[in-house]
Amino acid sequence: MAVASSNGSVEHADNSPNRFGNRRQVRRGREAGDGERQGILFGEVIRVKGIILCGGKGSRLRPHTFSRPKHLLPVMNKPVLYYGIESMIDAGIDSIAVVVPPVYREAFDEALQGGAPWDIEITLIEQPEPRGLADAVRMAEAYVGNDDFILYLGDNVIDGSLAPLVERFRRERLEGLVSVSEVDTPQQFGVVQLDGERLVKVVEKPKEPPSNLAINGVYLFRSSLFDAIAGLRPSARGEYEITDAIQRLIDGGLPLGVFRSPYWWKDTGQPKDLILCNQHYLQRIEGLRVKGSIDASSQVSSPVSIGENAKIVNSVIRGPVVIGNGAVIEDSYIGPFTSVGDRVRIARCEVENSIVMEDAELEGVARRIDESLIGSDSKVLSRTQPPQSVKLWIGDHSQLFFPR
Repeated sequence: MAVASSNGSVEHADNSPNRFGNRRQVRRGREAGDGERQGILFGEVIRVKGIILCGGKGSRLRPHTFSRPKHLLPVMNKPVLYYGIESMIDAGIDSIAVVVPPVYREAFDEALQGGAPWDIEITLIEQPEPRGLADAVRMAEAYVGNDDFILYLGDNVIDGSLAPLVERFRRERLEGLVSVSEVDTPQQFGVVQLDGERLVKVVEKPKEPPSNLAINGVYLFRSSLFDAIAGLRPSARGEYEITDAIQRLIDGGLPLGVFRSPYWWKDTGQPKDLILCNQHYLQRIEGLRVKGSIDASSQVSSPVSIGENAKIVNSVIRGPVVIGNGAVIEDSYIGPFTSVGDRVRIARCEVENSIVMEDAELEGVARRIDESLIGSDSKVLSRTQPPQSVKLWIGDHSQLFFPR
């Protein structure tokens, strides 16, 4: 049996090989409480923990990901990663490991604070090299021990509770449960093949999909997954694939199922996806929530949320809109589906359907800003003195669109 030793390494404690030639064995017991499952190992209750994977370079979101990981980009003024954490908490999970690249360790430390904002335990685990999802999961083996765990891809957002997944996982005593969503273009995703509701095959981005059920980035596993990962070889693209590990479990005769998710889901890997995700969550705002100030010459149409010490001066705000703490909006129009971050200043501009990140400044832009991502501490300003030229400081992979 594989158990975590005092130094965090994983040791094998018995001599009974499992289907993968390794030695992990768990004795099942009676029903456990919240955050736990039907399982007892040498009299110890087996919990359900969480693992969130936050690797990847975020190349499709450059230049924003040159300065921060994609998982910490904001949706409705809240990092994408927070939505996954809150979904896990809703399912009764109070211990989560977040697997991160070393280069972004400090950024995640600052954003997560060890779980203190949610009164839970969050542990950061580094993946030294980006060698695939299965390799990232393997980094958390000592953390998981013999417990079960929810695996969540940190750049995905699912608007719904994970509790039904955990309940079904316990009830049917599955070895793994894969959450799937119906999609129109299954060729772009990992896709499952079913026999009834039993998972029999997983295929990554197939040319001829066996179904339209795409894996949406949420899984539940027993610790046997680590044995399946241990025997993997790199794929054609040089990575250790989680789909290959799942297939090893299936081929080993272990019971795996699928959860047909009824929830809204978005992979936030591209700018347009962040914009769509922002639109979705802004629709949750109800009424007019004002912690800042609105002067008499301004017009605000709900639903709108205005943060502490924010100021709205001679402006029109048409919701759904969220405006962060300390932001200042002057002589401007802020249209539907816009998130304005903390300490942003917008003067003499029109903005809608956009995300303006913290500490940015927009002033005197002649055209309406639409469907845009404005990065943290960036400036978009107009020239009032000749020459009427355009001055650009643009990083790699940036995009500008000028009207003709």
